[in-house]
Amino acid sequence: MGNAIKLAYLCHAASKQIKPGDVLLFYRSEDEQSVTSLGVVDQFAVLSDAASIAAMVSRRTVYSIKEIEKMATRPTKVILFRLVKHFPAPASLKRLLDDGVVAGNIQSITKISDEAFSRVLATAGA
Repeated sequence: MGNAIKLAYLCHAASKQIKPGDVLLFYRSEDEQSVTSLGVVDQFAVLSDAASIAAMVSRRTVYSIKEIEKMATRPTKVILFRLVKHFPAPASLKRLLDDGVVAGNIQSITKISDEAFSRVLATAGA
């Protein structure tokens, strides 16, 4: 995957179980309320130093150094990942609820079963 789009995700989620090779599904909560994309973790770290975070995510994020400094006031999860694809038919929250993938609103990083993952892929046209 020499031409893969490499991105970074920064958050304060409670989860610390992320490891390289894990598959990520991205849920857009603000507008679409759907799982829209799939990625694969390259690297994961929990950092509190803004300079270290900025160095790790350089050229992979749109966050400014000021935004990174604000986030770094508490331990920040840094997920470096490769974007694999955007789904042709994003899986809506209603469908995720109906299919038993999630039990309620998606608030943070959530681990799902292999079976639930397969249902999301089928719904999203992947």
